[in-house]
Amino acid sequence: MDFPGEKLVIKLWETVAEKGIGGLFKPWQMRREGRASINLKREEMLAIAQAEYDADRIRRGEIVLESVNSPYFLPTSINSWPNANDDSFGHQYLAQTASNLVISETVRREANVTKALLHAESSLEDDPQTPPDTSVDDDWLFRWRDSASQVSSEELQYLWGKLLAGEVKSPGTYSLRTLEFIRNLSQQEAEAISTLSPFVLGDNLIFREAKELLEEAGVDFGFLLNMQQLGILSGVEAVGVEITWKSLNTSRYERAVTSNSMVLVMTADDPNHTISLPIYQVSAIGRQVIGLGKFEPNIKYLRKVGEHLKSQGVKVELAQYVEVSPNKGRCFNSQQL
Repeated sequence: MDFPGEKLVIKLWETVAEKGIGGLFKPWQMRREGRASINLKREEMLAIAQAEYDADRIRRGEIVLESVNSPYFLPTSINSWPNANDDSFGHQYLAQTASNLVISETVRREANVTKALLHAESSLEDDPQTPPDTSVDDDWLFRWRDSASQVSSEELQYLWGKLLAGEVKSPGTYSLRTLEFIRNLSQQEAEAISTLSPFVLGDNLIFREAKELLEEAGVDFGFLLNMQQLGILSGVEAVGVEITWKSLNTSRYERAVTSNSMVLVMTADDPNHTISLPIYQVSAIGRQVIGLGKFEPNIKYLRKVGEHLKSQGVKVELAQYVEVSPNKGRCFNSQQL
């Protein structure tokens, strides 16, 4: 192996292997070195698909395990069932059916966890950050496993993968409360949060006065109220809520606000200058959940925000942005508004 996030990916493997998590994931942990990643992932996904297919057939009673010590399946038509006239038939049939259901459910859960683990791996592959010395809390990790095992939606599995990746990078980033929130999140709610996410500035606000652009995307007042009831936003009904930004530089006015892969940079000569923005507030748990996604920036929306800030006497530039550390980023391809 030799890729930017190699050390973080190894940290991920070690984290889950140490706790016996991701049974379907384990056979490939020792095979990655020297193998083309794309070919290995194809093998992994085929193995997961086969496991899910077998689990469905077990659940329908079409196949059973050859024995408890064998990975092979036999069709029920050639399996040796007891005679229906035998007094013990009912008990044996119920025991076999119960065993099949347990096996099927176990395989289904393992497949779900493995898919989330593969998403976690993918999100770390291009991240050159040095792995932390601390490890993911055991209780957190087991709660994650139990929760991830319950979801079969690709979008929710992606969220669980990103959640684990973020926790491996920086243990303690995501609270148990966030785990519980995502555990109760439906696919429809996750899609609604995805609709809102491109309009989030920094990590905690949405520009209120871009009403037309918000409504074009389906983010109308009713949508915003639903997001507030879900716990993602706050102060939707409040009037006059705004944020004021002072300079981060003592010699001149400098301020920046990010939006996914873009950034608005505001500058002025007077270090005492201030600017303000009418906003909807994103909640603490909303920030954590939205931060798990990867969304394309809405350029028209950012230009609208930039024009509002520019009217307050600052120079505004819109640029592409790459985070190089939790508190630092790099701007390029800037254009003045």
